[in-house]
Amino acid sequence: DNQTMSTIVGNNTKALKKGDPEPPLVPGVARIYGMRFCPWAERVVLYAAAKGMNVEIVNINLMNKPEWYYNKQPQGRVPAFEKDGKIVVESAIIPEYLDALYPDSSILPTDPYLRAKQKILLEQITPITSAFYGLSSIIRDNLEGEARDEKIKEAGAIIDGIEKLLTDEYFGGSTTGYVDWMILPFFERLTHLSTVLSLPSPFPCSSSSSRWPSLSSWFTRISSHSPSLFFQPMNLHVEFFKSFVGGNPDYDIGI
Repeated sequence: DNQTMSTIVGNNTKALKKGDPEPPLVPGVARIYGMRFCPWAERVVLYAAAKGMNVEIVNINLMNKPEWYYNKQPQGRVPAFEKDGKIVVESAIIPEYLDALYPDSSILPTDPYLRAKQKILLEQITPITSAFYGLSSIIRDNLEGEARDEKIKEAGAIIDGIEKLLTDEYFGGSTTGYVDWMILPFFERLTHLSTVLSLPSPFPCSSSSSRWPSLSSWFTRISSHSPSLFFQPMNLHVEFFKSFVGGNPDYDIGI
């Protein structure tokens, strides 16, 4: 497995806001524009770490974005990747670009069929994002009773489907692959929601009664890999989410 140590700086730096100048770019240095609690941006950070890349992270205040950021990402969203004046956006496209840019550490298979299979698998697992947003809405909208139960039931059914798709140690086979890093930020957040919401079927759960035994052991296994050092602690995720739901997100919480 690719356990190359990467040098990623700036993960816990303050989010730049309107009026803040653009940090000067260093020729040859790769940069990720992100936000510490954004699962889509985290995909790219984990992927860069898994590739052993040297990269700097510049965090963006998504409620009050610096003017210059719109020149890089017209919608003002994160993540974006920049190197030598070339900017690539979208969390599923940047990793492919990184593999093409640095083929020696390619995570996606070079074989066209195996590569297509990984991308198809990601499509099949993408409903995990709906499960995450559904469970989040319980907190956001203060759902109770039937409405709460319905969201939990929907999320559970989605995770049941993904459990069946995991037929090896990782979604990439015997080693971590493209799909693993693409979906990990959502499962990481699922563990927090599982605790905060006291879900009837907790995730991850190592006991023999676990509803999702394969995914639970997968999560424990992948969490021991070095890219997982870029996870934010659960208490910060929870505090950030509360501030986000309250309409005043604290992007610099814990710094």
